[in-house]
Amino acid sequence: MKTTFTFSSALALFAGLASVANAHTYLSKLNIAGTQYDEGVCIRPYPSNRNFPVKDPSSSDMTCGVGGLSSTAAKTCPVAAGSKITVEWHHDNASDSDDVIDITHMGPCLVYMAPLSSNGKGDVWFKVFEDGYDASSNQWCVNKIRANHGKLDITIPSDIKAGDYLLRTEVIALHESDTDYASNSARGSQYYPNCAQVSVTGSGAAVPVGHAIPGIYKTNSPGIIFDLYSSYNSYPIPGPAVYVAGSAAPAPVVSSSSETEYTTTTAAAVTTTAATTTSSSVESYSATTSTTVTSAVQSYATTSTTESSSVEIYSNTIAQTPAAPISSAPGSHHSTVTVYVNKCH
Repeated sequence: MKTTFTFSSALALFAGLASVANAHTYLSKLNIAGTQYDEGVCIRPYPSNRNFPVKDPSSSDMTCGVGGLSSTAAKTCPVAAGSKITVEWHHDNASDSDDVIDITHMGPCLVYMAPLSSNGKGDVWFKVFEDGYDASSNQWCVNKIRANHGKLDITIPSDIKAGDYLLRTEVIALHESDTDYASNSARGSQYYPNCAQVSVTGSGAAVPVGHAIPGIYKTNSPGIIFDLYSSYNSYPIPGPAVYVAGSAAPAPVVSSSSETEYTTTTAAAVTTTAATTTSSSVESYSATTSTTVTSAVQSYATTSTTESSSVEIYSNTIAQTPAAPISSAPGSHHSTVTVYVNKCH
């Protein structure tokens, strides 16, 4: 009987042998502003099986790894918002000769942050970094960290609120992810999460939307189910989108006089002033457009003298010929602004 081995089947075989040999990884070091911090200093200390994966994405071990929620680091290391830090993974030890993670364990690298006071519980985690598969170079993030002795640079968002945070690093190994863990617990994706403690300095005030870990991945999520041995030219990185500085939505400003203001600004300002009224609540909408046109301005004002009156002011910048008032939306080619000021008893 003749047996033919393909590259894919050989890789799958090697992946299985590597799993038996526990070819795993763990977060070994942090480098912040030129200072190196080892395990136990900023990085939460590990149990003896520190490089073992988490297999069940609904397990509490997904938060900070095995034993990561019950341990604490010796210190919380300072890092400036907007600065780069280097995280460093290793397989067995922190030497440059260490293989970091087995070559069969291809997959993405991800980094999340959450307020330290939460200890990682609840909808608190926001993603600050991800790197999956680059089709142009046929390189996974795992290829990159192996080639760089386990090191990977990430940037702390420049506008997040100053304070103490958990920094959660993660490698997802996909060598058995062609099978859903829910149907075969001996296979499925392997997760390598670890947590460090950092103190972010700066003048930012952003509080990004948070997500729960565990909870961001399901056993059959795209990127969690993935056939590494098939033909592919892209990879869907699992989890929420990476937080981008400046993208946190500001909360509405509420004053002591029960006046709520919603403001959208894209370019020059249009100012509308309404008369002050008593025993009332005022909502003011101020908007501008990104196009400036030299043209006539038409204003219409209607005022009722009763207490349940309504004041409507339309201020419209009209391009070329006058037209009926329309609302202006971001990206519109009309240079028109509609402002409503409503007074109710």
